[in-house]
Amino acid sequence: MSIRDILPPVQAVYMLTFKLRYIIDRYDSLPANIFFHHAERFQWHNDNPDYDALTLLQNFRLSYLKKEGYVNLRCDWSLGCPSAIRPFIDATQVSPGEGLTCKHIYKQAFEELFPGASVPDTVGVGCCSQFAVRKETIRRHSKADYMRYRQWLIDSEHDDGLSGRVLEYAWHCKFYLWLN
Repeated sequence: MSIRDILPPVQAVYMLTFKLRYIIDRYDSLPANIFFHHAERFQWHNDNPDYDALTLLQNFRLSYLKKEGYVNLRCDWSLGCPSAIRPFIDATQVSPGEGLTCKHIYKQAFEELFPGASVPDTVGVGCCSQFAVRKETIRRHSKADYMRYRQWLIDSEHDDGLSGRVLEYAWHCKFYLWLN
């Protein structure tokens, strides 16, 4: 395997294309439980006083994942919760001096990513795209869906930080039952 085999199709779209690539490439042979987590052990994304991923993973309850099918690995509500994005309001309101953020493009992006699904009134979820998911949960949706999400990231008119953040705030929507 060469480095080209693991790189995303473009240099942009930060960490999410790797997650999508993993799902797409292994769709027919996924393990029962998949943990998507940042590579470094110590990250500010980890809900631990020392930012230690080892503690987070040691305390993870696999039985809860088996019951739920998807679990966000962030429990800290300070970023993203209880309602960081109000798609119908945020799409039309940009405060003076405020740059374009994912909340402003979320509604349109959600409609593009999940055609036919109802856009939620509010979105509240811990950030940073670290989660555990069951194979069965991933397979509720076709491989073509995941390929479409990856292509949306690649083709987005927005920079990778913006489009990637939108998908970070949409994983839970994809994997929970209300989008099935």
